[in-house]
Amino acid sequence: MRKRKSCLSGLVMVALVLTFAAPAMAIDWLALGVPEMAQHRGATHVAVIDYADLASYTTSNTAAVITNAIPAKTGVEFVELMLDTAFDTGNTNYTGSVAVKVGDGSDDDLFLTSTELASDGSEVFIKYGAPNSATITSTPTKQTADFLSGVTLQTISLTDTNGVTALAVTGLVQTTSAVLTNVTVASTASIGELGYKVYSSAGSLVFTLTPNSEEALSANTSGSVRLYFRLTKFR
Repeated sequence: MRKRKSCLSGLVMVALVLTFAAPAMAIDWLALGVPEMAQHRGATHVAVIDYADLASYTTSNTAAVITNAIPAKTGVEFVELMLDTAFDTGNTNYTGSVAVKVGDGSDDDLFLTSTELASDGSEVFIKYGAPNSATITSTPTKQTADFLSGVTLQTISLTDTNGVTALAVTGLVQTTSAVLTNVTVASTASIGELGYKVYSSAGSLVFTLTPNSEEALSANTSGSVRLYFRLTKFR
């Protein structure tokens, strides 16, 4: 596996209590030294993907799916994406795209949802891991009560035995009734974590890179991205 000096040159590698063997990948998976760990919010490892890693993916509209083994009893957290050079084929006939997502065998975008890396105007140069999330569930409850409605203005006439009106009274007369409905909402919140997973048994990270439908990933002549992760080993 080749090493990219541009990423880690001059850094003293730290002897960590948690160690992970370099997996057999088409991309570089490197442990970080102390300076880079500090610069990248405590990340311990970085996956480096550049356009040359995609040279074997020569079929149009076909994604590259690359796996990276994760040992049992390991916690994994996505920390950040850093796009050093946007991916580009140089072809002006199509709108280029290289969308990356990172997940595992159970969820293909668990750690990173689809993020554009191509240079056609929507590339994302920096993206951080998702924060803790809160989900609010609202349950409406109806409360009803009768009330009066349909009041009209009417005239009531009183007549004598000869049919002559003796008294006429005009006033409001209730004709119908209706129901007033009030709605109250009871809310509950649940806190979850996105981009985190603990592997009690061995698993794998899955990197998926998808081109635009007209081209193959191998057509890219530039592009390099770093994906940082924090790995924690537990007993």
